[in-house]
Amino acid sequence: MSRAHHLAHALLPLLLVACAAPTREAPLDALEPDLRAGVDAASSLPRRATHRASGVVLRLVPATATEPAFDLAETELTVASWRRFVDAGGYRSDAERCVPDDRFTVGAFSAVASGNREGSEEASWQRICPLLGTEALRDDLPALYRSGADAEAYAAHYGLRLPTAAEWERAARAGAATRFAWGDDPAGARAFANLQDRAGARRFPDFNVPLACDDGFALVAPVASKQPNSLGFFDLVGNVEECCVAEGRSLDEDEPRNALTGGSSVSDAEGAAPTHRASLARHSQRDFLGWQPALSIATLASAQPLRAFAPAPRSSWCNG
Repeated sequence: MSRAHHLAHALLPLLLVACAAPTREAPLDALEPDLRAGVDAASSLPRRATHRASGVVLRLVPATATEPAFDLAETELTVASWRRFVDAGGYRSDAERCVPDDRFTVGAFSAVASGNREGSEEASWQRICPLLGTEALRDDLPALYRSGADAEAYAAHYGLRLPTAAEWERAARAGAATRFAWGDDPAGARAFANLQDRAGARRFPDFNVPLACDDGFALVAPVASKQPNSLGFFDLVGNVEECCVAEGRSLDEDEPRNALTGGSSVSDAEGAAPTHRASLARHSQRDFLGWQPALSIATLASAQPLRAFAPAPRSSWCNG
């Protein structure tokens, strides 16, 4: 076989990846890489990509010496993304079906004028903060009042999953070893995290101790309203608490619970610490609860990831 034939034979798999239509059977076809974001030097996996089935934009959390790489959504799951899921199969959330949670038999936990929360049978991802009557639904807001069970249903539909609390911390810290993901000063949250600050204190003066900054958001903000961290993730801290897989379960718990990480727009500095953990029953619905879907890289890796994700030269072999 000539040298030219050897070269053509070696390039054929790459050309097939570049030319073929996406299929669920081909692992690499699950993602549409953002070639402008480049690839991770260590793994040659794309730093940013769109998950084809769900439309969710994912970012790479690089591997460590002991933990594998994985993908995590760039932002909290939005109203627009949740609506796409609902439209695909008619899913009704726990809040819409009045599924009881761990403490309230009926109604989602929703903000009232004092800043506290009460159960509301009217609250759902389509009608936010009904007891306030002041908040308008927007496609770029995090989808609210969705339980851990709702998140699992979304993930199962699209082949995604909930991150673990440890994975969330890796993504939120982005390698930082400081008190907060952005540094040691709580007031640094103004640039990176929507927490309970002076804007929240003006509206809810008796609720939590405000941070010494003002970002203009008293409640939930549109996703990506703040700066991303060094890995490109928005709102892993603040805005809404992140629903994660719990790391273990207490013996006195009578039902599965999800870990809550990152704090929300009504959290103080303690709630913003990467080590902070809370928990919530799997069917609980809250106006401060959200999540960022994850994807295991093991389901996407190939023997030669760099060749698969690198931009292939256009040629007549691809027929345009």
